[in-house]
Amino acid sequence: MLETLLQQARLVLENNWNGRFIQSVPGCYPHQWNWDAAFSAIGCAHTNMSHAETSLRHLVGAQWSNGMVPQAVFGEEADEQRFPGPGFWQASRAPQAPASANTSGLTMPPVFGFVLWRIYEIAQDEKRARAFLREMYPKVMAYHRYLYNYRDPLEEGLPYINHPWEGGPVHSPAWDGILESIDTGEASQGPDSRHLHLAAFNRNLAYNDEAIFGQSPFIVQDPLFNGLLAWSNECLIHIGALLKEDVTEAVQWDELTKYSINEKLWDESRGIYRAYDLRNQRLLPHYSSHGLMPLVGDVPTQEQAEKILLTLQSSLFGGKRNDIFLCPVYGLTGADVEPRIDSVRIDMNWLLVQGLRRYEMYEMAQRIRRHSLELLEQHGLYTHFSHRRGEAGGTAREDSESSIAAALCIDLLTGE
Repeated sequence: MLETLLQQARLVLENNWNGRFIQSVPGCYPHQWNWDAAFSAIGCAHTNMSHAETSLRHLVGAQWSNGMVPQAVFGEEADEQRFPGPGFWQASRAPQAPASANTSGLTMPPVFGFVLWRIYEIAQDEKRARAFLREMYPKVMAYHRYLYNYRDPLEEGLPYINHPWEGGPVHSPAWDGILESIDTGEASQGPDSRHLHLAAFNRNLAYNDEAIFGQSPFIVQDPLFNGLLAWSNECLIHIGALLKEDVTEAVQWDELTKYSINEKLWDESRGIYRAYDLRNQRLLPHYSSHGLMPLVGDVPTQEQAEKILLTLQSSLFGGKRNDIFLCPVYGLTGADVEPRIDSVRIDMNWLLVQGLRRYEMYEMAQRIRRHSLELLEQHGLYTHFSHRRGEAGGTAREDSESSIAAALCIDLLTGE
């Protein structure tokens, strides 16, 4: 059965290739998403290295002059009906935006360091793989340099996000308190209107990071974002050493970020990391799987990692229950948080598997891997699912199978 799943996943990646990049979900998101493109490249590296390389080249080809890699790159046939499109973002207001590509004005978590290293591990052609690393390495270094120079004004090693959409693939309930404090001036004050209001706020400041930091109500240091940054820093050190580059800068980033995540974001009482609201100078109260992700960056000590495992096994994430799939993105015990249909995500599960393996927590890693493959096999190659066993798998937001689910399915099946 798993061999059939593997073949289906390969077919999805092939069908979602448009000649320039791997589309996320062609029926819903025909443009190129930063996060999806990076993870999809891992799966393509197993099946078609040319597609993996070309897709990443297309993405970094839209890199801003200050080093930022945008959240979305719109194709030549950008459809303004798929809101918000390039007409909403108006990225050209920013002098650092590329003239040759239409992009959004946000970024996403820095995954490219570890994605490049994973592609290198998969590659069969050593000479070609090293050439691709040499091509991409300065671009990813420039992106990390942007994060530390423009998104870390306090020089803590904890770059901030300025919008919920920069925090990863999911809307974390951790952001709700900040969003609810924002008055959009409109009759509708729901999350979607506040998201658009924040995006327009940044646009009206011409995406000037200094102005945004000084004025935006949403300035957050997120453990997912910074945990992935730590992992990518570490991989840039490996890549730089392989290419015989001076890695001093990446080593300094790596040490400072790991230290600061532990000093500022660790919640000892709950055994989890929490996001920090810089505007109001407080740890945010909700718990989500964002707080587990520093595992991937080798951030926690072994003692902290064991506390994280206990948290994952607790009622907060349902680790001792047999009636749910692991791992719900949202903590299950919050009275004000109702887990939604998309509460188990394959991309977040893949990350968690990598993090648990780093700490030799193989039993839990294998359990989450098994649950992920079970969902994909039973319900299709979608990205997000209900955590409740017995409910329909599927998703409400995808009308075709997704590249990221297919890609990570391939890696889970072949990357043991």
